This record gives sequence, C-alpha cells and structure tokens, in this order.
Amino acid sequence: MFIDQNNLFKQKQIVLLIYGGSAVLAVIAALIAGRRSKALSAEIKRWEPLYNKLPIDLRIIFLGLTVIGSSLALFLINDFLIDSYNILPRVIELIIVLLGASVLCGLTIVQLKYIAGEFKDLENAKAVLKKSLVYRTAGGLKTSLQEAFLNRSTGTQLFVVLIIIFGMGMGSIVMFFHPLFALFYVMLLAFAGIPLVMALIRRLGYFNRIVETANELATGHMGQDLPVKGKGVLASLAGNINVLKQGVKTSLSEQAKSERLKTELITNVSHDLRTPLTSIITYTELLKSGEVSEDDRSAYLEIIDRKSKRLKVLIDDLFEVSKMASGNIELRKERVDLIQLLQQALAEHNNAINESNLHFRVTKPDHPAIAFVDGQKLWRVFDNLIGNILKYSLENSRVYIAIAKVKGQAVITFKNVSKYELDDQSEELFERFKRGDKSRHTDGSGLGLAIAKSIIDLHDGNLEIDTDGDLFKVSISLNIEE
Repeated sequence: MFIDQNNLFKQKQIVLLIYGGSAVLAVIAALIAGRRSKALSAEIKRWEPLYNKLPIDLRIIFLGLTVIGSSLALFLINDFLIDSYNILPRVIELIIVLLGASVLCGLTIVQLKYIAGEFKDLENAKAVLKKSLVYRTAGGLKTSLQEAFLNRSTGTQLFVVLIIIFGMGMGSIVMFFHPLFALFYVMLLAFAGIPLVMALIRRLGYFNRIVETANELATGHMGQDLPVKGKGVLASLAGNINVLKQGVKTSLSEQAKSERLKTELITNVSHDLRTPLTSIITYTELLKSGEVSEDDRSAYLEIIDRKSKRLKVLIDDLFEVSKMASGNIELRKERVDLIQLLQQALAEHNNAINESNLHFRVTKPDHPAIAFVDGQKLWRVFDNLIGNILKYSLENSRVYIAIAKVKGQAVITFKNVSKYELDDQSEELFERFKRGDKSRHTDGSGLGLAIAKSIIDLHDGNLEIDTDGDLFKVSISLNIEE
C-alpha cells in the first residue's frame, strides 16, 4: 500500500511539474505574443468604447459572471490534477476546460482593464456612476416619491390605503389559527375594507370622468362642466379643467372675432383704396380721350386732384397707424397746457362747427392742466375726435366736450349722439378701417380712432369708448403735473 501511494505521489509530482512548466511556458509565450501582436491590442482597444457604453453596474455584473466562470473552471482543473492517474481518458474534456478557463480569465483581465480606466480620476468616476442603472433608478424613485407628495394630502392618503390593503392581506393569515380571529377579520373587512373599496371605486369613477372630459376638450368638443366634489386634488383638477374649458371657449370666440375682423379689414381697405383710385383712372381716361369741353376738363382735374389727396390721406394714415402699432415712432414731449391745446383744436374746426347745426357745450377748469406730452401728436387726437363728431353726429343734437382734473390726471370726455345706429361692440371701433358708418358714405379713413388710441397708449394714458344706445362717448385720461 505504501509502495502504491509512493508511486501515485511520484506520478502526481510529474503531472504537477508538467502542468506547472506548461503554465509558465504558456504565460511567457502569451506575454511575448501579446507584446509583439499589435493586432490584439488594437482589437482590445476597438471593443473598449462599445463596452464602456454599457452602464457601470451592468459591466460589473458581467465581470462578476466571468470571475465566477473562471473560478469554476480553475476548480475543474484542480479536480483533473487530483485525478491525474486517470487523465488519459479525459484529455478532450481537459482541453475544453483549459480553453474555457483561458477565455474566461482573459475576459476577466480585459474587463478589469476597461473598468479600471473608467475610475482613473474622481470626476470621471462620478460621471460614470451617475450613468449607472442603480443611480438612475434611485433618482427616478426619488422623483416619483417627490411627485407623489407634491400634494401631501394625496400622497399620505395613497400610502395609508396601501398600508391598510397590505395589512388586511397579511391579516387574512390569522384566520387559520383560531375561529375567533376569523370572526374578527370578517368584522374588520365589513367595517373597513368594503367602505374603503367603495371609496376607491367612486374616486376612480370621478377620475375617469375627468379624463374623459379632458379628452373631449383636447378634441375641441365642449360638454358640460365637471361637478366639483369636495376639496381634494381631484376636485381641484376638475375645477381647473372647467376654467380651461371657459378659456378655450373665450379663445375660440376671440379667434372667430379676429377672423371676422380680418375679413372686414381686407374688404374695407380694398374698398377705401379702390374707390378713389377707380375715380382717378376713370377721369384720366376721359381726359386722354380729348373729347371733353374745357369746363368738363377743369371739373375732371378737380375731381382727380381731390381723389388723389384722399388716396394720399388714406395711405399716410395707414403708414402712421402701422408705425405706431410697431412702436417705431419718436415722441417729442414738452410741457403743454391740455386746455389750451383743446381750444386750439376747436378753433381749427370753428368754421365747420358754425356751419353745422350741432350745439357744442365745452366745459373746462379755470386753471391750466399741464402735461408732459407731444403736443403735435395729441393735437391730432383732438382733431380726429372733433372731426368724427362733425361727420357722425345726429343733426340738431348737442355735443358735450369736458376736461377735468381727477387725482393727478386730466380726464377729457367727448359725447355726442350718433346719426348711425351703433352696436354694443364698441371696442371694435378701435380696429383699423372700422367705422360707425357701415355704408361707408363718409370720407373718413376708418383709422382715426386706431391712431388716437395708439397715440394715447404711447403717452401711458388711457382711451376708452362707451356706447349707450346712440350715445357715443370717448374718455381720455392723461397724467398731469400737480
């Protein structure tokens, strides 16, 4: 027995020496081949960017798998060493295990090299860790919890409900220990579980109704407002959706109004520009024919001159209101007495006022109303408003113009009775080419009120229009020096 054991020991020594020598030679050969083989280094470098695209925790998992595989392969080789006396029948199996261990060890070494390169400095390590699945999952969970508790009441209610449901689920186990526990659990289920389920069903139904209304709102269908039940987050959501619905209705109404005004603007500007232009072309053709008398020629020239000036006024007003709307205009402000400026504007129209059958009533304070304004631009506002009164007032009616000081402001009002029927949409009179004379028989450009409002806005003032039946009232408020 001792002789057999001694022979077996010597045999294992020989095998061990062969394995050890082979391993040393293999390592030396691998090192020499690795240094001389540039293709292998290039191949390892080529795969590094692709490998580094994986999250670091996933790479660590792969590294762990190769380490475990390498360890198992080495244990198998150790078994072969122990059973070396029976090695010949298992040569193929040994070769396969050696190749597998070599590949796994190689992958482990390469992965260690890749991962170690990612942690070469602290900043790069932080960046790598922030891209990991664990970090992103933890960040998502943190965000979800924060969002769940944006409304603390809702978050608390949710977690209380979850605890109750989990507790009742765990409590069902006690029914199997004693009948008394089963009775207690049934009572708990009846008084707490069923009401909780019913409350959840009602909340779910209310939520689904809110979602359905939101979907209808998204498709443009306006249904009835949602009922606002209680003071919870769902009630607040329902109230906000009702507010949004009203906003959408208002927006659609404003959009329809805008489209209508745009169509009217195109129609009106085409009409107002084409009418004098048509007259100019017509009378020019008649003059070119040479078959008109001298008196007709003079009359035609006078018409052409008048229509040309009218066309120039329209174009100038259009450019003026466009410049004011874009803010591309400069004001030359100075100290101006608004009372004196209003009197100058009335004096400019004195002849037209005397020739009309209107009765002007002007009310003004005894002391000056000094304001820091552009006198020329503000004079144009007064001129436009007085001109509108002369053109659009009902015959034999009274016109009231008043200026008063109210809390550091000068309030100037113009009131007259319109000869044309006014509708309730007085704010539309500020639109370009909009007139109270819908038949457009008068010679106005339709830009007077738009220009006047733009000028007052540039002076940080306020111009408002109010209509009451056929009574037309314009109020202007401007800051004055005390």
